[in-house]
Amino acid sequence: METSYFWETEYTMPPDAPGFSHFCPGHLVWLGSALALCAALWIFYSRWGAGKRRLCRRILAALLVCDELFKYGIALHSGQFRPSFLPLHLCSINIFLIAADVIRPNQRLREVLYAVCLPGAFFALLFPGWNYLPLWNALCIHSFTAHLLLLLYPLLLIAGGFRPDIRRFAGTLPAALAVVGLVYCFNRVFGTNFMFLSRAGEGNPLSWFESFLGSPGYLLGIPAIAAICWGLLYGVPALRKKA
Repeated sequence: METSYFWETEYTMPPDAPGFSHFCPGHLVWLGSALALCAALWIFYSRWGAGKRRLCRRILAALLVCDELFKYGIALHSGQFRPSFLPLHLCSINIFLIAADVIRPNQRLREVLYAVCLPGAFFALLFPGWNYLPLWNALCIHSFTAHLLLLLYPLLLIAGGFRPDIRRFAGTLPAALAVVGLVYCFNRVFGTNFMFLSRAGEGNPLSWFESFLGSPGYLLGIPAIAAICWGLLYGVPALRKKA
């Protein structure tokens, strides 16, 4: 196991450092572990009382905040802290929403976590954009664990009885679009790629759109993917309720 790359970042990693491929054995181990943990906690959480559920959510939020601070520590330690390390990716923003929900539970925040954080974390784990890092690397481990925790939180909300409402989610869209607009402007000024608004990246569904729509045409893939996700997330519960 190569340890010399453990503390390296995107900006300090040697060009010949070994990354990992999507769905390689190591990636599959992470996915299998995520599935097992989600299933186990779903079962326990659904049986717990209100006190244990609240404690579980607080622990998840605290772990997420610590995970994010760990990332900043690595970046500062490398001497290469740059704007791209700021918490402006969709998943990083969701960490603050989870912390806010733990402090003061809010149905609108939970709706955003269900509709945005849940599919976002799922796709990030399935098509990790950090595969240029070796599996045995601090930032790689951080990325897997953070997205696993981000996936867990909304799943446990559902296990605890949260019921999604498309009308409630629609009410959050103006604020969400405003955030996207601000992040897009930040990207233009600092040359970053938060929320994949500057380039599609590699190996994710947006890269498929970029292959025939080019850039910035691939951006049309974002509402297309969102529509499919929301159709499933809100359509399936509606059909079950109707049935």
